[in-house]
Amino acid sequence: MRKLGAAAEPRLRAWGERLQQIFPDVRPGDRIVGVHLPDAAQFHFNDRSIGTIDDPDFARAFFAIWLDARTSAPDLRAALLERPDA
Repeated sequence: MRKLGAAAEPRLRAWGERLQQIFPDVRPGDRIVGVHLPDAAQFHFNDRSIGTIDDPDFARAFFAIWLDARTSAPDLRAALLERPDA
């Protein structure tokens, strides 16, 4: 999010702290799923809801990590969007 210029540093830090509160330790075989909602981002761990960040700016910025045209992972973006030319 920082590389994409999503927000000022204090806000990025606050978002990072919130993510640390929500996300558990992950082991091989575990899954974390993020769901983009109109005004929030919701997270699930192994099919169990673990938290929601009710901030539309955060939701846009978080998913932009993979979906923004400026992503550092363009092949992954193309696969997620099912667009081989993205």
